[in-house]
Amino acid sequence: MILISQLNWEILEIFYLIIIFLSGFLVTYAFIPYLMKFMRKKGYLGYDIHKNAKPEIPESGGLSIILGLTVTSLFSIIFFPVLRNELLVFLLTILLSGAIGFIDDRIKLRSLSKILLTIFTGVIIFVANFFGFITIHSPTIPFLGFTRLTRIYPFVAPLIVAFFANTSNMLEGYNGEGSGTSLIALFFLLICAIIWNSAEALIFIISGISVLIPFFLYNKFPAKIFPGDVGTLGMGSLFACIALLGSLEVAVFCALLIQVINSFYVISSVKGFLESSEIQTQKNDIILLEDDRIKASDQKDAALTLPRLILAKGPLKESELIKQFYIISIICGIFSITAFISIQWTLGNLDDLTFLLFFMIFLVLIILISYFFPRIRGTVILMIVLLGIISISLIFIDSVIMSIFQEDVNLGIIIIPSNILFSILLVTPGLILWYLLTIKFFWREIDKMKELGT
Repeated sequence: MILISQLNWEILEIFYLIIIFLSGFLVTYAFIPYLMKFMRKKGYLGYDIHKNAKPEIPESGGLSIILGLTVTSLFSIIFFPVLRNELLVFLLTILLSGAIGFIDDRIKLRSLSKILLTIFTGVIIFVANFFGFITIHSPTIPFLGFTRLTRIYPFVAPLIVAFFANTSNMLEGYNGEGSGTSLIALFFLLICAIIWNSAEALIFIISGISVLIPFFLYNKFPAKIFPGDVGTLGMGSLFACIALLGSLEVAVFCALLIQVINSFYVISSVKGFLESSEIQTQKNDIILLEDDRIKASDQKDAALTLPRLILAKGPLKESELIKQFYIISIICGIFSITAFISIQWTLGNLDDLTFLLFFMIFLVLIILISYFFPRIRGTVILMIVLLGIISISLIFIDSVIMSIFQEDVNLGIIIIPSNILFSILLVTPGLILWYLLTIKFFWREIDKMKELGT
């Protein structure tokens, strides 16, 4: 990771960032109208299924995101040559993810095939690290600090790319949901990048914001264009690169916790990976009413999803439901900043009183937001419980396991520190408990909905 402070910031460097932002914004904004006309001409259209009129909307709008990121990457390479290698890997990862997404938009790949292909996309990062073209640093985690995963972590990189790409894809389906929640996440991650002093993350995030703002203007309710899988996989890979190349793994996980939770619900209920379009055709989680309101399905075999959980408290218009997503995303953004404040405290860069003050401020903000938006309270509580279980486990790992287990376990291909293996064994029961609690809570909400007849 290259530090922001190492780039010797002056007025010229600030001017470069402005050019990068404007180039991404203007190229994306100008390209979208032409893309919409082209998609209509080719018949690449999708039905807006959450409206009874079922308007036909141009698909694969994410091509504008890929084009915008390509332009910002090229400008960034020119202006910040010290980041050339990282930017080239970033660009290749985005382009390959976009290509896979565009192919999927046209021929509808099987979920397993798409997962394998997105893992292959992440291999770019693994190979670049293996040959020393870039360096992937082990993650820094709250309460643990710097981890020693130098040998094993590069092997995990392709899985991280596939994870973020597919989780972004599984919640998409509502006007402006994917682009809006991604924008919110990026704004909070920008703060985290500055706190962490990560130059790679800063450039990637500014590039992402510059292209997602114009796309959101066309994609927000009522949508004039859909991102398609080319857009959702591209956005997911953007976050994966911010995590891996910008060393913001914990922050990205927290900022995208809304997508992570939704993916967990879907996988646990359908026993596999289904994207949003497959859920709607095979395991529909919602019902569209005659007045264009959306209600949760009460069918036992319907997929468990975050939208279904929110709608269990009563039907909503699509625009109202999307608003709930945005509010949850803001809370997830607060989680991401809290996580990085915790990391700074763990590393000794923040004293106890300052850390406690920040923590209390963020807690009050979350409580206030949850108070004014009661539909999301249950979801927020589940998120807090999950993060609490992980935090308690990390504290125990740091205070007990790290001092007891010091040897490495040789598995032939890779060598894993024994404390990592025991840490996984320790965290697993807590995650299983959280799984049981969250599924029970979900079905309690559905049963309450049935009793009230909503």
